Amino acid sequence: MNRIRISYEKNKEIRFTSALDMQQIWERSFRRSSIRIAYSQGFHPQPKIQLGNPLPLGFISSDEKVDVWLKDSIELNELKSMLKEKVPEGIIINSINKVDLSEKSLSSKILFSEYRAYFYLPETMDALSDKQITNFLTQSEIIRVKRNGKKYDLRPLILQIDFRNDDLDTPYFFLKLLSQSNKTGRADEVMLAMGYSLTDFFIQRTGSFTE
Repeated sequence: MNRIRISYEKNKEIRFTSALDMQQIWERSFRRSSIRIAYSQGFHPQPKIQLGNPLPLGFISSDEKVDVWLKDSIELNELKSMLKEKVPEGIIINSINKVDLSEKSLSSKILFSEYRAYFYLPETMDALSDKQITNFLTQSEIIRVKRNGKKYDLRPLILQIDFRNDDLDTPYFFLKLLSQSNKTGRADEVMLAMGYSLTDFFIQRTGSFTE
């Protein structure tokens, strides 16, 4: 058995697919490529596919990762060539690497994630100022409510926010947020807490990091 790690982009064509949908997309893509995935043991065997850090619904990403356990050993370039023809529009495979079978799960190693928040209308961002960000971050707590009705403090989950206007890119908010078990900051919640509406922006995750 072999374990591989796929780094890929998830673009706007499939931004509204859930983590469960992505699990099924990868299983189907491997099956269509005639590449055999290893299955778990027990009464209800499941394909051994492990998403690194499930992307919230509606987000896009330039750097997602998924680990897959394979029954067969296949040369990585050949594997990439086989898969890229079978994945749906909206997924771009950037690289495939082998991973030690004993390595910990991706999700248990990730400490934080970085995001970009882009605005649909430039005038929405025109009102932005460094003072606005500073005032937001100087709050001792930022109370939000989860879907289950429980309240939580968003402030300690925020590591960094700043406004960036790179020469080669559209202006955006840069957000660096904790991304750990029971301590995960959501970029859309940060934007909503700052007073924006879901119709004002969209989120791109640019990476999840272990250190």
